[in-house]
Amino acid sequence: MNIQKILANGVVLAGFVVVPFIPFVILSQSTFFPFIVGKNFAFRVVVEIMLAAYLVLAVIDPEYRPRKTYLLWAFVAFLGIITLAAIFGENPTKSFWSNFERMEGVVTYLHLFAYFVVASTVLTVRDMWRPYLNLHLGAGVIMAIIALMQLKGAAVGFRVDGTLGNSSYLGIYAYFNIFIALYFLTKESLTMTGEHVRVATYSAIAALQTVVLFYTGTRGAVLGLIVGLGLATLLVAIFERERKGLRIVAVSILVALLVIVGGFFVARNSTFVKETPLLARFSQLTTGGISTNARVMVWGMAWQGFKERPVLGWGMENFNYVFNKYYDPKMYGQEQWFDRAHNVFFDWLIAGGIFGLLGYLSLFVAGFYYIWKRGHSLSVLEKSVLTGLLGGYFFQNLFVFDNLTSLIYFGTILAYIESFGHTEKKTASVGVSDDVRTVVGWSGIILVGVLVFAINYSGFMQNITLIRALSESSDKGPVHNLDLFKQVIAYQSFGTAEAREQLGQFSMNGFDRTKGLSEVQRNFIILALGELEKQAAELPRDARYQLFAGSFLIQVGQVDQALPYLLEAHRLSPNKQTILFELGNAYYLKKDMAKTEEMFKQAYELAPEYDNARKFYAEILKQNGKTAEAARLMAGQK
Repeated sequence: MNIQKILANGVVLAGFVVVPFIPFVILSQSTFFPFIVGKNFAFRVVVEIMLAAYLVLAVIDPEYRPRKTYLLWAFVAFLGIITLAAIFGENPTKSFWSNFERMEGVVTYLHLFAYFVVASTVLTVRDMWRPYLNLHLGAGVIMAIIALMQLKGAAVGFRVDGTLGNSSYLGIYAYFNIFIALYFLTKESLTMTGEHVRVATYSAIAALQTVVLFYTGTRGAVLGLIVGLGLATLLVAIFERERKGLRIVAVSILVALLVIVGGFFVARNSTFVKETPLLARFSQLTTGGISTNARVMVWGMAWQGFKERPVLGWGMENFNYVFNKYYDPKMYGQEQWFDRAHNVFFDWLIAGGIFGLLGYLSLFVAGFYYIWKRGHSLSVLEKSVLTGLLGGYFFQNLFVFDNLTSLIYFGTILAYIESFGHTEKKTASVGVSDDVRTVVGWSGIILVGVLVFAINYSGFMQNITLIRALSESSDKGPVHNLDLFKQVIAYQSFGTAEAREQLGQFSMNGFDRTKGLSEVQRNFIILALGELEKQAAELPRDARYQLFAGSFLIQVGQVDQALPYLLEAHRLSPNKQTILFELGNAYYLKKDMAKTEEMFKQAYELAPEYDNARKFYAEILKQNGKTAEAARLMAGQK
């Protein structure tokens, strides 16, 4: 083995040691969205380093090159579809790069594909899948301990989130660990002492992660676990022919699951259920509340958006356009700027249209195919557990959206399944001279530098500079923060829109207005106004930035200049009450009481049950001398 190959293998394997611990990365003091940004930049950098080293291996030794399999081509086709959808979507830049809050986009999926290729080849050639998955389980135990320690002194109903910053993210993390532990359990036969130890260990891990999953209070992941276990046991009951005792156990588990689910529905209104936080959350999923459930309403908006652009959708990270355009006014009490449908399948219909969804589904189809057609060394039980893992994950995606942690696990499982197709060995390379190996080695080093700098530097620097601009103190005073904001915007990376929004808020809230308008605050306002107007001009079809520009102009007393932005925001999102409130406020400041009444009336009529809208409208009616009408309105009369 030559030195280049040894070093490349070492670098790739070192990357595999790091990946399971990426979920622990939190850059809380130095980054904006600390639970998201650190993990995502870490994953990108690690994968880029691994990819460069892997390319060296692939050039030197054909055995490391990927096989042409259905799963590989499905992944390639999926990437091609979402890339085209991004190019022709509403906001191509955001589709590729996302933002600091999510950090997904096409770029993340390209990294996930690179990770998939490297894992499916190197871990297979090196026969290291079991140690690697065990490393994930070990990291999962640490995460579980951190999560359960959060319960100490916590209020009843507290939902643990570990180092992921979101209980739903930890829920799916625990889900994957449960199934990986169960999968390894199926490989033990209890004929040797060492197997007894492993059975006890994997059983304890599965039990520990189940407890963590319970305390996350994540309904989607719990339902996914029930469906996954149900599917696995059903498959064993149907296809297991050699071990009748195993079939009996599978049927028993399946019956037990049905009894548990049925018993819950019978007792869903009991005191015990209502006083148990997770069970109480499940009891809220009653048919009577479906029509007013926020997620169901968001799914309805997503369906409308899909019908408008059914082929390639709107591009990744562009659900906000659909949410604004088809906003359901009954969501007045919810978050006003949804960027996800809270359903992976609707998300892909919006991000890539019908082809995007089919591309995503093809990954599952190919995965199931290889489990049952290429997993020759697997028993029926092992195949069933792997199928249950993917099936339960598929089901829980009906209620949530993916995040980096779940994507890493999904990519890992797909890569493991892909390894089933690596049955034949490729012939050794011929004619690769020492000079060629040297050139390849140096090229890999150069490639690492180019990838890491080009993909990560500007975005990371913009992020850490933004948090400095918002929080850093200096002897120079606010002038220092103003200079930092200018630096943030000058990076012109994928966080510029966020930076402009934060600048607008800081320029209004970061000063003591009782002391008058100082020169530095005036400079802040001038900068913020210019940047918010640029943002509105760059994304003219995004109601969010039209509203921000208009609202800021009102705050600085430029009502006439604000109105065109607010009217455009209303045109783009005609059913959103918050925009109508801002428009009503603008007309009120202009003393145009007829228009003011019109705006607040529209807001009220969109959802008469909205208490604030009714109060605002009644107050304007009073000011317009319509006291009797206002009184009837507040009394609940038409």
